[in-house]
Amino acid sequence: MEPVIKGVLSGLAYGLLLGPMFFLSLKITLTQGLRNGIALAIGAFVSDAILVLGSWYSAERIAAITKEQLFQSVFGVASGLLLLGFGIAALIPRKQTATTVDTVVAVTKLPVSALQGFLVNMSNPSNWLFWLSLATAAHAEATLENEHYTSLFLTATLIAVFSTDMAKVLILNRIGQRVKPGTTAKIVRVAGIILVCVSLWILWKVLFTT
Repeated sequence: MEPVIKGVLSGLAYGLLLGPMFFLSLKITLTQGLRNGIALAIGAFVSDAILVLGSWYSAERIAAITKEQLFQSVFGVASGLLLLGFGIAALIPRKQTATTVDTVVAVTKLPVSALQGFLVNMSNPSNWLFWLSLATAAHAEATLENEHYTSLFLTATLIAVFSTDMAKVLILNRIGQRVKPGTTAKIVRVAGIILVCVSLWILWKVLFTT
């Protein structure tokens, strides 16, 4: 039970952080609905699962890659540009008519939302470092008596992170149902501003301070 408890606590601590994925989830859920918000969370989950498997089997090799300047620069720029695009899209006003809303929902397919979650999560260097550090810690604590320690720890963490992402989507969807349309648009614009600020900070840090 020890690795499961530690994994759940680690996943909850990381999942409850209000990072870029939260504000992107806020934008997608409030503007495109619950299903697209869930698709976004599933896309993020798939990227996390890939990082977990990579960290599980190749922790040392991934650690060497993440320390390279090229990796941090490329992924930092990619993450910054993606978030900048999503932030600007959130700031662009849309006419709040039934026709317009229906058109937006029809155009934005669920796989597109899932791909957005996957790309943003996968291009975030801090996400790589999180899973890598957990895998390293789990390997260090694993013993011959409990050979499944690492797998239990990482699996529990992965499930906890995904659960918090889903909980955020459900809460945001409930908020969207209770507030007025004008208020929803304002919330989305605030999320857009935050995404733009975060993206500019990432780009500045990668391009001018490294």
